[in-house]
Amino acid sequence: MSLRALVALGLLAAAPVAELHAQGSAAPAPRPAADLSAWEGPWRLPPVERSSPETLLQQIPQAIEAYRREIAAIVANPAPPDFANTIEPLDRAGRPLRRLMAVLRIHLSTHADEAWRKAGPGLVAMNDAALAEALSNPALFARVSAVHRSLPAGTADPEQARLTELIHGEMARAGAGLGAAERARLTEIEGEIARLQAQLNQNLNREAAGQFSFFEDAKRLDGLPQAQIDAAAALAAKQGRAGSFAIPNQRPQVFAVQTHVRDRETRRVVWQQWMNRGATPGEFDNRPVAARILELRKAKAGLLGYPRYADFLLASRMVGTPERALAILDANWDAVIAADARRVAELETLAKADGIDAIAPWDRLFYLDKLTRQRFGIDAQEIAAYFPLPAIRDAFFAAAGDSYGFRFERLPGVPTVSPDIEVYLARRNGKPAGIVYLDIRPRPEKPQGSWAVQYRQTGDLETGELPVVALHSSPPAAAPGQEILLPFEYANVLFHEFGHVLHMLSSTARYNGTAALTVPWDFIEVPSLLNERWLLTDRTLDRLAHHLTGKTMPPELRERLRAARQYERVFTVNPEYMAMALVDQKLHQATDPIPDVNAFEKALLAERGFPQSADPTMRATAAFHTWTREYAANVYTYLWSDILAADLAEVFVRAPKGFHDPEVGARYFDLVLSRANRVPIEQAFREFHGRAPDEAALIRRFELGDGKPH
Repeated sequence: MSLRALVALGLLAAAPVAELHAQGSAAPAPRPAADLSAWEGPWRLPPVERSSPETLLQQIPQAIEAYRREIAAIVANPAPPDFANTIEPLDRAGRPLRRLMAVLRIHLSTHADEAWRKAGPGLVAMNDAALAEALSNPALFARVSAVHRSLPAGTADPEQARLTELIHGEMARAGAGLGAAERARLTEIEGEIARLQAQLNQNLNREAAGQFSFFEDAKRLDGLPQAQIDAAAALAAKQGRAGSFAIPNQRPQVFAVQTHVRDRETRRVVWQQWMNRGATPGEFDNRPVAARILELRKAKAGLLGYPRYADFLLASRMVGTPERALAILDANWDAVIAADARRVAELETLAKADGIDAIAPWDRLFYLDKLTRQRFGIDAQEIAAYFPLPAIRDAFFAAAGDSYGFRFERLPGVPTVSPDIEVYLARRNGKPAGIVYLDIRPRPEKPQGSWAVQYRQTGDLETGELPVVALHSSPPAAAPGQEILLPFEYANVLFHEFGHVLHMLSSTARYNGTAALTVPWDFIEVPSLLNERWLLTDRTLDRLAHHLTGKTMPPELRERLRAARQYERVFTVNPEYMAMALVDQKLHQATDPIPDVNAFEKALLAERGFPQSADPTMRATAAFHTWTREYAANVYTYLWSDILAADLAEVFVRAPKGFHDPEVGARYFDLVLSRANRVPIEQAFREFHGRAPDEAALIRRFELGDGKPH
């Protein structure tokens, strides 16, 4: 992110609505609104209790103009460019705007009524436009380039040199060094790509909204939970097919059918409709849209001096080149495909009892669920009984204390958008380290999903301030009066997101442009993936008592749970993901036009020997990651991040106290977590591990090769 993070920290799309009235009563005459960029009180926290859409509609445009004046002042400075008069004020510019945008983000992403939803998109667009202006400003880039050319003599401070490099690189990638005509063409390209990306996503949503698989006989849905059968009947009646059953082409219902329905033909019909999204001739056909996006991305790369879009995109990632990204996929491909073949043979043993000789893609989930239940005897409700929500919260707090010296104290009386949000003061080794908002209970007005964000990062602090971070999640609700018992997957997600919180909380960066979330995109997920490993340690499970008996999980159940997780594996070491990542990379390395991305995918996977028993996680016309700005030519990063996390975990596994070892934890904190982007992440990894990343680490973790598990 670097310079991009100076002004905007990624806003979520408009959230579901809820009533949240502005403070105060009507007055006979308008009064000046309180400055929402002035965070006050003992900890100077976001003033959500006195914010309103009307106030931000007034103050954000004013802050944007103030930001533009700051940029203009840097450009107009008559003194020769140096770090103090160019890079440092550029990093600092826009602080009031960032505070205002944080307040807006809190409301849009967690608890917004219609007024917030109406105001939000326009304010986000204005903010983004101001950022784009700064990134592509040629006069500003000339000053930044002058400072960059002076390195290393221009500054003796390594973090200042690093910040200069990062800002220079991002502005160059934004086209600030191009001539006026080329910048204008780049702006046209970016605008058309943005429009096409929106169209592609809208095509998928609009197409799916009218797609249903109808069944006349309830026996066709045998095995599906009764509540879902009833919902299918109600949906069919709503579609004018009373007495029938309708399965919408939506992921939750499709995957429920794949997992539970015994009738193979039902599974096939539902699955094939799901996999064909975006590839039916007509108004929702994404093939010409995808072809045009690829053409424009190649043109953009050419303007910026790169032969292919993958070369442009990966130049700023850890892997550096498309060839390295492909090598990482290749290094794991054969082992994953071979392991999957062994698994499919086991599934076919079960399927033969149903008269099925060869597993098809619509059989995989059904027989995998059957096999894991038979082999490991895992009952999801039995596991959830050991995972009450408050206990999981206390467990990830405690694990951070074991390994990194953190302690968390509840702060009463902090204004929040909902009373179920908890606020904590984090201390490390006794010293205040940050403020953490925990918004981990479901409510109707909050979006589904889980995410971690930073409202104020370490590089943006004024005297007396601490970083402010938040964890948001919407687990399944409990019955009235009952505590939430988390399925394993949700407990794991909370540990994952808390890994992001720790990364942001630990940063010792002095500048916005070197803060935690400015690390290369293919490292962003590593601290969170690593933090998942603490959940199933004995020390953590010893802290999690059964909500009724008060007893901890017995050793035999622990081992069955771990064995099931080992067998299921993370999703990146499965052929469905590997196919999607390979196709994404090859699409963005191609030099010739690709009129039909699905045909390209089919030919590529046939050439690579992809098994007929599987389908890609998403076919190219529906693989929305491939068509977003963040993940284009970048889907490999999920695998790369899993590899890095598995490799880092080996250092903890070898320690006397495993993942809870304070000495290894302190080294990881000092050399990786806390350094954020002050040094290249490759350097941080090497200094902690003693070597470069080992691309076989994930294969070792899941025993897919000759190595031992970790």
